[in-house]
Amino acid sequence: MRVGFVGMSHLGQVYSAATAAAGVDVLLMDDDADLVDRLLTSPTVREPGLDSVWRATASQRTCTTEFLECRNCDLVLITRDVPTSSSGESDLTAIERLVHRLFQALAGSSIPVVVLSQVAPGTTRRWLNSYPDLSYQVETLVFGNALDRATNPERHIIGREHSGGSLHPMHEVWLAAFPAERFVMSFESAEMTKIAINIYLAASVCTTNTIGELVRSLGAQWDDIVPALRSDRRIGEFAYLTPGLGLSGGNIERDLASFIRISGSRGVDNDMISALLRSSAHHRQWVSRQLRDLPLSDGSTIAMLGLAYKAETASTKNSPSIAVLEEFPNYLFRVHDPSADFETARTNVQRCESWEDAVRGADCLLVMTPWDMYRTIDGQLLLRLMRGRRIIDPHSVLAHESRTLTDVDYRSLRRPGPQ
Repeated sequence: MRVGFVGMSHLGQVYSAATAAAGVDVLLMDDDADLVDRLLTSPTVREPGLDSVWRATASQRTCTTEFLECRNCDLVLITRDVPTSSSGESDLTAIERLVHRLFQALAGSSIPVVVLSQVAPGTTRRWLNSYPDLSYQVETLVFGNALDRATNPERHIIGREHSGGSLHPMHEVWLAAFPAERFVMSFESAEMTKIAINIYLAASVCTTNTIGELVRSLGAQWDDIVPALRSDRRIGEFAYLTPGLGLSGGNIERDLASFIRISGSRGVDNDMISALLRSSAHHRQWVSRQLRDLPLSDGSTIAMLGLAYKAETASTKNSPSIAVLEEFPNYLFRVHDPSADFETARTNVQRCESWEDAVRGADCLLVMTPWDMYRTIDGQLLLRLMRGRRIIDPHSVLAHESRTLTDVDYRSLRRPGPQ
């Protein structure tokens, strides 16, 4: 069997690697020649385990810009990530171009095509007018754990022209390499299922952040409350119960924006979804509120550890760190991140090669991304390097040094303090 992947962004690289690791030959196709050349030797996205799998499966991988090569595949997956604006609006320009060229290349063939890219309800049915054997499959990858989730999926959610429709035999063969519970439904139901999953996740995130804010203001301990919540089966042991800085990364924000857009045109009340976005914006500004509350003068040096919106990813999409850098032009920021790509023309932002360089002489420290390497920071060394004694650590990354940091103005989302 040979499976083609059209669109080599994060989604395509992860799923093609998982497929190759399952012993299947893969064709990687994109109209970006520079990207295709780079993929001959290594992936261009960061995910745990991806580099080693890429090297181990090199003999099973062919990379090309020639769409006609897809005619030599048994199954073709559309895997171009759909970019979004900061407000969650999707830009379908690139994927529409890829899909048009793919359907032209496959014209007259009977090769099944599966859309893994997330598109709005109604899109797959519209594309069905151009290609007859089309399916939509929900992807539920998580940045920082994507390869494992592609290899060991929780379930398969698949849309067909009609609810409960049978799958193409080659699609069945590919799915057999990743056994999981299966749900087959109409295109629109599957497309909406993806949005529904992210809305429930967003509601959980915002609920936790809002309750956590009140808990801190009352002087209560969030960590005391969590075990009791997890013991309630209606909430569950896997619920999102860690206070954070709102929604980021772009994917969940996109689905909230899609719901608001679609529901607005159909007379469906969307006040609750709009409230989630407002709640997220409020909690994203927590670090900024703490900075404004501190007696820092213009020109103060702020160390920032972490630019990525979450650990184990290089993505800074809607990152709270970037928002802070943009909001405080009167401070000098010394920034370190072990992975994230970031360029800025701002003269008040300096990139540092190590966390030690970033914190040296700092008046205040912001620990923005919970990278594991920051969890091993020695508190005594940290205080020797810093000039000030102010630390804003929303994710409690430095909690292991709580005894050392007793004389520090230490602020965390899991401790009582200013909101």
